[in-house]
Amino acid sequence: MNTGVYGASVTGPGRWPTAYLVVVGLPAGCGALLNAFAFYISIFATDNCSAQNPAFRCTGNGMPAMWGLPWAGVACAVGATLAVAARWRGGRLWCGLPVGALLYAAGPAATWRVMTS
Repeated sequence: MNTGVYGASVTGPGRWPTAYLVVVGLPAGCGALLNAFAFYISIFATDNCSAQNPAFRCTGNGMPAMWGLPWAGVACAVGATLAVAARWRGGRLWCGLPVGALLYAAGPAATWRVMTS
């Protein structure tokens, strides 16, 4: 604490709890590894594309969607988790983790939907 004008106490900016950053960073890293595996599998999802098999995953819009949705899920999950943490300090800091988990799960789920179309 610093001493302000006339000896009044002035608090500095709050710090991010280390445990929170570890709990956010560890699942984000695992999600990135899972997404790399999903990306590897999605490359082979287009092997049976032909004129007789006009699936959405074989189109010019389907392939970028299939490859980008998992990464968009990780980015949205980490961003939402940190945004909730920046907005609410204290006990509600941990409420962002379930929000981030749900947003992350939407990315691979949407990718699976595109891969199986």
